[in-house]
Amino acid sequence: MILLACATRQELQAVLSCPDSSTGREPAPMSMGGREFLPCVVGIGPVAAALSAGALLERHPEVTGIVNLGICGSFDTAVAPLGSVCAASAEILPEYGVRRAIHGEEEAFGHQMFADLTLDPPNRLDFDPREQARSMGLNLHTGWAMGPSLTVAGVSGDQEQADTLRTRYKALTENMEGFSLALAARRHGIGFLEIRTVSNPVGARDKRLWNFRLALQALRSILPVLTGARA
Repeated sequence: MILLACATRQELQAVLSCPDSSTGREPAPMSMGGREFLPCVVGIGPVAAALSAGALLERHPEVTGIVNLGICGSFDTAVAPLGSVCAASAEILPEYGVRRAIHGEEEAFGHQMFADLTLDPPNRLDFDPREQARSMGLNLHTGWAMGPSLTVAGVSGDQEQADTLRTRYKALTENMEGFSLALAARRHGIGFLEIRTVSNPVGARDKRLWNFRLALQALRSILPVLTGARA
């Protein structure tokens, strides 16, 4: 069974093409394209996602992979424009380590999060989304953008912050849950895939530049592609 993880019920409803009236209870396990999925809402932010992932994997030892679907911000709207679909090729937690009030060179941080899991650097998980998809019997669309994603507890609130993060980490997208879910998958030795749709440029607080409706509509197309129900 594959854990189908979304941060919010609204995102999960879009992924499953559910009507708003279905908000009363958690969706039941489901099958699509011969794959079994357990849809779940893990909450917003890295802490909520980590707690939810740990609890879900403990309750469901039969889970063999995690697919994280949701919306995200784009550091480069020429590569990943509003409404486009992006697959993460790495998950990075920029807030883990040494932080400075003045922007400058990043100082190396040598402490691993877990004694039994070595990451290099300790705040980054690299993975090939094509291989991860294959390991779970899923497909990726060749037209989807691909690049590293940053998981943040607080979204970038201005262009200076966005530029700093993009320059430092060469990231394509910004999200709030991916690293936690990827780390949970790595610790349990199961597959992980993160596919998100772009709702806004990172750092832009002018809502005229956002399009959450378009991003949520785009989420509806992902699961059929992953399962081969639609190419």
